Amino acid sequence: MIATQGRWLEGQQDRDPPDKLRPRPWLIAVPALAFFAAATALMLREVEPFINWYYVSAWYPTILVLDAVQATISGRYYIVSRPRFAFSLLGWSAVLWFFFEVVNIRVANWYYVFLPPERPLRWLGTTISFMTVLPAIFVAERLLAVGNRFEKLRWPTFHASRRLLVGIFIAGIVFAGLSLAWPRLFFPMIWGALTLLLEPLNYRRDPGRSLIGDLSAGRPGRLLRFLAGGLMIGFLWELYNIESRSKWIYTVPGFENFKLFEMPLLGFFGFPVFALDCFVVYQSLVMVRVAVAENVGSPGALRVQPRRAMAAAAAAAVFSLAALFGMDRWNTDSVRPQLEGLWVVESSTMERLATTRYRDVFALARAEPQAVAEATESSFADAEKWVAAARLSTLRGIGTANAQLLWRVGVESVADLAASDPNRLGERLRGLTLRPRVATQPKVRVWVRAARRATGDAGSALGAR
Repeated sequence: MIATQGRWLEGQQDRDPPDKLRPRPWLIAVPALAFFAAATALMLREVEPFINWYYVSAWYPTILVLDAVQATISGRYYIVSRPRFAFSLLGWSAVLWFFFEVVNIRVANWYYVFLPPERPLRWLGTTISFMTVLPAIFVAERLLAVGNRFEKLRWPTFHASRRLLVGIFIAGIVFAGLSLAWPRLFFPMIWGALTLLLEPLNYRRDPGRSLIGDLSAGRPGRLLRFLAGGLMIGFLWELYNIESRSKWIYTVPGFENFKLFEMPLLGFFGFPVFALDCFVVYQSLVMVRVAVAENVGSPGALRVQPRRAMAAAAAAAVFSLAALFGMDRWNTDSVRPQLEGLWVVESSTMERLATTRYRDVFALARAEPQAVAEATESSFADAEKWVAAARLSTLRGIGTANAQLLWRVGVESVADLAASDPNRLGERLRGLTLRPRVATQPKVRVWVRAARRATGDAGSALGAR
């Protein structure tokens, strides 16, 4: 076991001298930071495409900056100079998060709003976004590792017996089973279930690639770095989500209030555990020879088996495609509002609106009815109706399809929504459609709270149940 761990650590410490590092870290960090700053400024000004694609625009430069910083310390890039490893991380990252999207069909802890209405663009953007998960987690751990965080920490060694490994595996089955059978009560258990299920298998194959192997050898450093890195990256995930138009919203049972960004405060404890899942799953893929090892090119590194990897990639592609269909049906609540989706605007008027500065639903929502009436040579009453529909459609990810349902039950403005009882409203809305997971109670509570905040009723917003 010790020899195996030694070979793995040897590969991790294989670094180039700092004076030979190419390209220089600042040549990567400075342009990445400049792009990040520009994307953030343009997003805040609601400039396309950054207002709708901010998550992608922020995360890829962040990963490059983190890699450049750790390269400055260690003398070797973790991702930039290892293209095979980088592409492997990116690809399996998307597949891993698609797995959790499939799980979310059952647990229903989050949903997406204002995604691109065009399916090819929506699926492409979703996949590119999910590809950042593993690189972000891994490079954060590497940054802590090169800073020698937790590296010297030791605790008593122990023997990882067969009974212990079987017990951990059974715990994984229990965690997964409870979270899927009774998600309202046990949803937190889904985070960590993969670690409990796969870690005993990883340890049996190669203790050097196992967290149990680290712990049994008295070295908790890597586990602690992934925990800390997961918390750090989780904070950035939620920060980058908050102002983007295309985003996710949480509806975690019992934790809908007291949030930091979109995440309930207690939910941040899930990110460290998720980081362990990321590490354990990727090491499993490496050991079955379908993913590229982080020490690729080093003596003794595990090599990908081409035929097995191609079969795994094909299976992953089919699974990802199925997951995307599932996301469209269950996890995506609205697409970006389009002017042609405003049911209250007649086609002839639509053409006049399209020639004005109110041709975008979000611009129309910010407009005053009188200005719209003058620009389109329409009556004030008609313009007021259009603006009310636009404001309802753009509030908190509601979208035009949900807003049209609200109009059918008499909720024709943000003020009407603020005055509604969320439970009664949700029941009425669900009776109007056969679409799955439309106007669930948690979603309607999100809408009503947002409407009450928008109309200045902050006390009622907190009390919307």
